[in-house]
Amino acid sequence: MPPRTRAQRRRAQRDRRRAARKPVQAHVRWRDVPNAVRDWSELTRAQRTAAAARIVAVAAALVLSVVSVLVGAALYGELVVRPAEPVSSVNDDPIPASRYADFLALRRFELSRQLADEPTSVDPRDPSHPQAQLSTLAISAVTELTNAHLMRTEAALDNVQIDDEAVNLALYDFVSGPGEVADDFDFGPAFAEIRDQTKLDSRTIRSFIADRALADAVAHQLVANLDPAPAQIRASHIVVATEQAAETVIAQLDALQPFDLIAEQESTDAASALQGGDLGWLPRGLMPDAWDQAAFALRPGARSKPISTSQGWHVIQVHEVSPSRELDPDAAERRRQVTYDNWLQTLRTDAKVEFLLTPEIIDWATRR
Repeated sequence: MPPRTRAQRRRAQRDRRRAARKPVQAHVRWRDVPNAVRDWSELTRAQRTAAAARIVAVAAALVLSVVSVLVGAALYGELVVRPAEPVSSVNDDPIPASRYADFLALRRFELSRQLADEPTSVDPRDPSHPQAQLSTLAISAVTELTNAHLMRTEAALDNVQIDDEAVNLALYDFVSGPGEVADDFDFGPAFAEIRDQTKLDSRTIRSFIADRALADAVAHQLVANLDPAPAQIRASHIVVATEQAAETVIAQLDALQPFDLIAEQESTDAASALQGGDLGWLPRGLMPDAWDQAAFALRPGARSKPISTSQGWHVIQVHEVSPSRELDPDAAERRRQVTYDNWLQTLRTDAKVEFLLTPEIIDWATRR
């Protein structure tokens, strides 16, 4: 019976509002399940096929959505997140993984080319050998990028600059490769081949070569005021791992065994061992301080006691001494490199450098 009075109508409205606010609860009754099965079985084949097709389509859409999300997340990480991750930080300025990957590609190409051109007589144990450098490239690349960052910053402060011509010359030397340049060498196709092999564009390759040209300019400035004809000694050495091994070497030399033969057989300095321990003419500063102090105190024909450095234990023999001698090209280049390396080491000591390379970044950069 509908409400007649105003009070009854208000109570009825209140009851309806309360009922509307109550949550609707769905109750599943198990006795209804057989009815659903029976209804499905009573459908025609065409109806069942259409219904099954709709169910499959919905399920496929859900699966595709999930897969798309997962693939999108993976691609985002591969193409956006990972390249931006830092491999090192220099004074809170990060070097991104993308730069590291590009540098790896260029250096791997360069070292592989050098390896193909390397004489088979060169000992692969030598740290400067391309094979040895390739084996440590994943780690050493971060150091090289960090050094380049420090060098660029300091060069800008010291107003050391290079022009396009210097970069172009350095790029030409890089593209032409080691050894003599053939008369029919064509820069354009050769550069295009390097871009194809490294998967790097011209601008990226040029930026790395510009760093090298700038480093050469800095090194030239560092040695510009050094004495071109310093005091030098012509010396040989044998390097072994322990003091006891060095004493054994001295005993062999006292027994008149040839110095060069012992060096070839026993010295861990692979580069000089191939020359019978001969180091050529050396000014001060190319060898460790303890080595210099001992060697430059020797007279011609004299031999040192075992000398300890970070490289091992040295037995040094001095052949000649010159109070003033012009540097030969190899010694001049070595002094230039050592001076530059010492300058970089000072910069690294004064800077805030953090190495942030991870195995995941190495794997990603190697797969690019």
